[in-house]
Amino acid sequence: MRHIAIVILIIFAASVFSAPVYASNLSVSVQGQQVHTNFSIYLHQNVTTLPTETTTIDASSDTNLATAFTQALRSVYPTAAPSGLTVRVDSSSGGLNLTGSMDVSGVSNRTGDIVTANMTWLPFYVTSDLKAGNLSYNDVGSHYFRSVVVHYANISATVGRPNATITGVSFFVNASAVGPPSAENYVGNFTMLDFRSLNPSLGQWIENYTLNNDTTAWRYPPSMPLNFDMKIQRKNVTTDYVATLEYSAEITVPGVGRVQGNAVLLDVGTGVKEWVMAGIVVIAIVAAVAIQLLLRSRKKKVARFQRK
Repeated sequence: MRHIAIVILIIFAASVFSAPVYASNLSVSVQGQQVHTNFSIYLHQNVTTLPTETTTIDASSDTNLATAFTQALRSVYPTAAPSGLTVRVDSSSGGLNLTGSMDVSGVSNRTGDIVTANMTWLPFYVTSDLKAGNLSYNDVGSHYFRSVVVHYANISATVGRPNATITGVSFFVNASAVGPPSAENYVGNFTMLDFRSLNPSLGQWIENYTLNNDTTAWRYPPSMPLNFDMKIQRKNVTTDYVATLEYSAEITVPGVGRVQGNAVLLDVGTGVKEWVMAGIVVIAIVAAVAIQLLLRSRKKKVARFQRK
């Protein structure tokens, strides 16, 4: 019974203290002239306590969301526009996950059988303060992080004084020590929907063709949009307060695609040309065989005539 009680206690503890696991990524798929995007961005943090919220927001009924994404896309590609945009918000005290999808129009064109999908819009940056209930789910830095960092930055000035409860305050950005002003600026300006790190030419992305499903994909792991660590020392005990966000990006097209600058190109032909070419090849082979047979037949007739 004692062993069973211990097992139950372990299971209970795991269920209470484990955080949900999310895979953070942004994916773009091109089908014909349609460009579709999905994203799932997860913020892990214990710097502060975030409001709890779970909801799905549709841009067709939320003009703030529609306007924010339209402005963000058009600031990097003037003709780009979102449609069918939805964002799901899952927030708990220690994490925030945003899952969304949309079609992006005004970024592709067709010339003959070739579709060119321009990806210049991809490093878009939503700056607006978007809300779900009492949660600001995009402008997280200024609403939740900045005040905490400012608080400990002020306390850092008292470190070393007699009777000071906190004996050490350190700030780190991307694992490098920084001063309080840099820490405040870095974490205070953080927004969730910031894809500006997706700015390298597509030629720098990792290309891969998959034969079994006949698709070409380009993958890119951008630098972390947020990698913050604040160490607070009380006597001989140091506590880490972290806030991190990391994701990967992928563009997928059917068939054998190629890149040209910041655009992906794919062949959307019906296959008629290929059948015509194949027919021409077959006819040429049949004609060649027929000629060979005709020449052999004539040679045999000539040989018989000469023997006579």
